[in-house]
Amino acid sequence: MATDFTLTLQLRAPLALHQTRAGVQYVETLDYIPGTALRGALAEAYLAEHGTPDNTFRALFLSEQVQYGDLWPSVEGKWITLLPATARACKRHGLKHSASFRDALLDVWTNPDNKCPECAESLDRVGGYLCSLAPAEPLAPRSRLRISTAIERSAGTVAREMLFTQHTLVGQRKTQDKSDPVLFRGTVRLADPSLKDPLGTLLKAPLFLGSGRSRGLGEVEVKTWVEAPASEPLADRWRKFNAVAQRAGGDPNVRYFSLTLLSHLVLRDDLLRPVLDAITPQHFGLPDGVTWVRYPDSDRQVLFLSAVTIPGWNAALGLPKPDTVALARGSVLLGRCDADQEQDALNRLAQIEAEGVGERRNEGFGRVAVCYPIHYECWR
Repeated sequence: MATDFTLTLQLRAPLALHQTRAGVQYVETLDYIPGTALRGALAEAYLAEHGTPDNTFRALFLSEQVQYGDLWPSVEGKWITLLPATARACKRHGLKHSASFRDALLDVWTNPDNKCPECAESLDRVGGYLCSLAPAEPLAPRSRLRISTAIERSAGTVAREMLFTQHTLVGQRKTQDKSDPVLFRGTVRLADPSLKDPLGTLLKAPLFLGSGRSRGLGEVEVKTWVEAPASEPLADRWRKFNAVAQRAGGDPNVRYFSLTLLSHLVLRDDLLRPVLDAITPQHFGLPDGVTWVRYPDSDRQVLFLSAVTIPGWNAALGLPKPDTVALARGSVLLGRCDADQEQDALNRLAQIEAEGVGERRNEGFGRVAVCYPIHYECWR
């Protein structure tokens, strides 16, 4: 049985995690720490201390025994919710008009008035993170724009017309009267409990993430490394989700569930092509008879999907990794099954949450939440 540990990091220096290849002159940064970046930094720290890979190194970084989840921005004392692709808010003012926030997943059977109650503007998709639902309180770490120049190596002077601009995270957020520190919190899943001590020892070493480390960027400090608290049981979330789905207009003889991607999902078909909008319940290993919900009087499925291209850097080889095309985190799928399939579906969905789906799960990919609370809490 795998054990989850909560890891919390605090920035000691600005952090640059490029969304795209660094070869362009303007680069934006991610607003979270990917599990693959955390895994790479820890592997680099291990090799710096031990010199060569050994059996412990292989168990920590080259096997499925340890899964490094993404670290989201967080604040002390609050549990953070990732906004899924179904989240909607005021098109003009976003979550500044907190009363406009809603989740559109269970609107499949209704035709709601998608207008902001504060300004009557239409609603549009909104991303990011929430500290609370009522009222909707967004969370976003502050970023800083850094501009530098390239150096002409032959002359040792500034190269003309070679400006590089990048965003960096500074680990704070603005409130009404002060700036609060923003932490980055995520889950590391250990299949082998004996790996807890060597990984905990490694987390005490200095860690550096992202790019620009030779220029003083990327230093982080481990604040906490503790066993994660138990989450709400899947059976309870399933029951609440179906109660709200029936109130929203769903068939009382059918059981509904949602699959929300908490990290990017890398799936390939038999020809090694990425699986994107053609994804089916069978790609998740769900029983035959489980299908996606369709809109009434339409063949269109209730899928809120988007694709993302994932770059990467192989520090061991000093070369870029091949780009990977995946389904982006926040994507949502709405499924259904007959009442007599409920237990079989629940058993498989519990396994999906515990083990993840797809490739590169040890790097944090393939994390899935079943009946994510935001989908039914908004209806309440």
